[in-house]
Amino acid sequence: MKLAIVTDTFPPDVNGVAMTLQRLAAGMMGRGHGVEVVHPGGGEGAESGGFREFGVRSVAVPGYGQVRLGCPGWGFLRRRWEAERPDVVYVATESLLGGAARRAAGRLGIPVVSGYHTHFPQYLESYGLGWLRPMVWRYLRGFHAGSRRTLVPTEETRQLLAGKGFGGLELMERGVDTGLYGPGRRQAGLRESWGAGLGEVVMLYVGRLAAEKNLGLVFEAWELARQQQPGAKLVVVGDGPERAVWEARYPEAMWLGFRVGVELAEIYASADVLLFPSRSETFGNVLLEGMASGLPTVSYHWAASRRFVEPGVTGYAACQESDAAWLRQVLRALRERRRWGAMGGAARQAVLAQSWAEVTAVFESHLLQAQEGPRGGRGAPQVWPQPQPA
Repeated sequence: MKLAIVTDTFPPDVNGVAMTLQRLAAGMMGRGHGVEVVHPGGGEGAESGGFREFGVRSVAVPGYGQVRLGCPGWGFLRRRWEAERPDVVYVATESLLGGAARRAAGRLGIPVVSGYHTHFPQYLESYGLGWLRPMVWRYLRGFHAGSRRTLVPTEETRQLLAGKGFGGLELMERGVDTGLYGPGRRQAGLRESWGAGLGEVVMLYVGRLAAEKNLGLVFEAWELARQQQPGAKLVVVGDGPERAVWEARYPEAMWLGFRVGVELAEIYASADVLLFPSRSETFGNVLLEGMASGLPTVSYHWAASRRFVEPGVTGYAACQESDAAWLRQVLRALRERRRWGAMGGAARQAVLAQSWAEVTAVFESHLLQAQEGPRGGRGAPQVWPQPQPA
């Protein structure tokens, strides 16, 4: 099979979608398929990880410079795919670039599979734009209607989208590298560099520093911990538009910026508890990474948490979507600190089977089935404007 992946985010971007797509691309190559990735940046036909990358022009999202959106280039894509026709196109982001890919593939009769990776309607509340949700749902429903199938990360998301009129929904979960992430990577020297003395708690947050991540709860949790244990530390891994604001308020936290690979794995393993306060996740790769590292986690019982966290056994989970409910779980965790070792071990066991190899096999099966014939969504196909040839 020849697969073309079209996305607005891909490494070196550091986020769950970019990491997932890199894993899928490498996994498909490992299964003997040809893969190309079209995304902002990169060089024309550059080789990376065994697959080819094609860069397109992009623009930065206002106020969020680390996020770039690819400019529509349906003419480029049409010419590219006329020269080397893929068997299937996977559109990972519902952007103008994704729309151009759908149109080019449609003109050439190439089947399209799409992915629902980011829960944009939920983000709107965090930016005071909740009134746009009906419009965004209509757009997303129309975007995915023309795909032969839409891949979603959790059963909850499938049910939510089905209730919004989406069709052709299929489940494809996410994986975790349990060889990279594990409790054996704990580093006493790293904890010392954070100023954590013997027996002092280290709380960890990993992710974007943006409004949709509900960051205020991270610092409220740390304040609760310091009231009980004044030496409690907070380590923040990630970056984003809200970093400057929060770092100015809490300069005594450890602000590490983005970290990847072994360095990130050592940070996870050297902490004591992972704080995951987001209510806008479609999955939550960070949660699985923390669990694989042997950490108890505090989360909302949604997405990956609903799938993998057994409350009180493999982690702490708020079943009510309120700040107070999540903070009650933080307090419970602090009271039960003696259980963290056993809980972290159980958390790792819960995700050991969630390998990227298995996820890639599921991805492959959906792509192969999409080539066999139409399935598609229930909604009317989106009518895209006629672009001028590029």
